[in-house]
Amino acid sequence: MFSKFTLMLDTKKIMNGNDLIKNIYYLKRENNVHRENAITFSCLGKLMSTNGFELDKWKKDIDRLIREAVKEREVSHCPLIIGLAESGIVPSALFHQALREQQIQADWVCSTRRPSHGIHFSESHSHAPDHTLPLPCHPPTELWFVEDEITTGRTVLRLALSLCGTMNVRQVRFFAIADARSASHADQFRSVLKNHGIECSVHTLFHLKQRDGDHHNNALVLVENALQETRISESEENFENSWHFPRQRPALQSQSDVVFPDRSLRTGGMETGKNGTILAVGEAIDMAVRLVQAHPCLSFRHVTLSPWETDGKNIFNRLDIGEKYYLYNYHTLGSPLYVLNDPIDDDVGIRIESLLTDKGFPVEHLVLNS
Repeated sequence: MFSKFTLMLDTKKIMNGNDLIKNIYYLKRENNVHRENAITFSCLGKLMSTNGFELDKWKKDIDRLIREAVKEREVSHCPLIIGLAESGIVPSALFHQALREQQIQADWVCSTRRPSHGIHFSESHSHAPDHTLPLPCHPPTELWFVEDEITTGRTVLRLALSLCGTMNVRQVRFFAIADARSASHADQFRSVLKNHGIECSVHTLFHLKQRDGDHHNNALVLVENALQETRISESEENFENSWHFPRQRPALQSQSDVVFPDRSLRTGGMETGKNGTILAVGEAIDMAVRLVQAHPCLSFRHVTLSPWETDGKNIFNRLDIGEKYYLYNYHTLGSPLYVLNDPIDDDVGIRIESLLTDKGFPVEHLVLNS
């Protein structure tokens, strides 16, 4: 199954290219008629645990992408960074941090699959297709989409066209770890945006070359007559009780900076500097990124919505949690384990704790002072 992709890496751009190759995993999706093949990366923490040191390596390569993009075109005064749940959360978080370190001001939002108000849209190919983006606090002057992978480009292209119309924006940049588009799709991508009067650029760490027998449909039309359908809702309903640190979460409101309150952790093991693994449930992964960066003794593993097959090569075991969450390669988890979930996922967190305790792991819930 791994022969269906060829990795093409620009080693002039990527100083630790060999490390990146070792930290890319090719997988099979389960029960997805739209896409059979999948890819994931070590920075996402879905197959193996990830710590602050590993995130820093990825951030350095993302930093180079940003510098390349800025050389091509000057940054306007109010760019908006957009990451799509789940797999775009970590890359967009690292991207936003790298921008801040370069003294570039930008707002950051992520989509959510939870009940929320904002801009609603769908991914037709996804196992969890419905998303909501929070409305930005400031009118953006350009949109910067940050993804783990651009597969065909259909979702981000359709969304970009819709958001550009809604927000009156005419400049878009797309950033991704990997670009798996065929030449035909890349041409369509540029052509459609140009025909709509939108200036664009695409910046990726590497390309995946498709081979004969791959199931990507190169004849797929990225944008038909009907564009991405979006709708905006601004109800009085308060969703903040479903989240920890709601004012610091990019899925609820745009962030110019993300700083958790001092002493946000109230779990004894962390305060004494012991090693351990945070099990971050779903969209709580953005908190896990900041926590492992602040606590070098910790790593995180993502309890994810992504359903992949156990292949005996990259995935050796899988823990099914309820009907939609999965924990992969749990035999490699470093104890003690700390479950991190937002209040909306309390039932999932309790289930994880029970399942892993039964398997002999020392598990406790991560207590936050939010």
